[in-house]
Amino acid sequence: MLFNLKRYYYGFLKYRSWIWLFVFPPIIYLVATALTPSQFVISQDIKISSGFPVALMSSPTEYGTIQEIMSHPEDFFQNTFALRALYNQMNSGVGDYRTDPLFRSLASSAKQHMSFKQIGKDEIQISYQGPDLGIGNSMVGFYSVRLIQNAMIGIKRSKAKNFQEPSLTEEIKTEEKRILWQAERFWPLFIITILSLLVVLILCGVFEYKDSSFKSERQMARYLNLPILGSIPDLNRVYSAMEK
Repeated sequence: MLFNLKRYYYGFLKYRSWIWLFVFPPIIYLVATALTPSQFVISQDIKISSGFPVALMSSPTEYGTIQEIMSHPEDFFQNTFALRALYNQMNSGVGDYRTDPLFRSLASSAKQHMSFKQIGKDEIQISYQGPDLGIGNSMVGFYSVRLIQNAMIGIKRSKAKNFQEPSLTEEIKTEEKRILWQAERFWPLFIITILSLLVVLILCGVFEYKDSSFKSERQMARYLNLPILGSIPDLNRVYSAMEK
């Protein structure tokens, strides 16, 4: 056992220049994740005046203005009826939404990633900023249409006049964001580094054990069954010692 350990140790010293190979997999991982979009900003612009009445889905008769809706976005984006409609639109024929993880994922995305922004006097923007391109597109498209529908219902409820009908001003816009470092990448990077280091150490041992040359005088004597009268030292080591 001790001989094998010594053999591995000297083999490691012989192949120690290979140890730097372990840094390549982590570097490749970081480059690949940096080139892959980690965040998507998906937005839809809507032309609608700030005082436009919008129906509140929590009541069959009440309504509020766009400004009031924007000041409490959770009432719009996290409304249970809206989330159920979005869920049914994305998953027609699925059973009970309350037991489906996708419904909880939609609710979480609506809470964390959806927002309103005023971009002009009579123009607002509904946007999603998160990691899922498909869900982001679905949510922005759904809530944009729903806001316009609620606005048209709000006109009827308020019996207001002289308001220009709201409309989508452009197609849905998508922007990709690439971030070199994120906290959630630390653990995968750590695992990849440890595994790559272990692979390099194992390779050092494999190449050393595939080397069939004699490692010591004692090994030669046992293998040849002959006494060893003398040996020539490694002159490179002697020369290095003399230089020091």
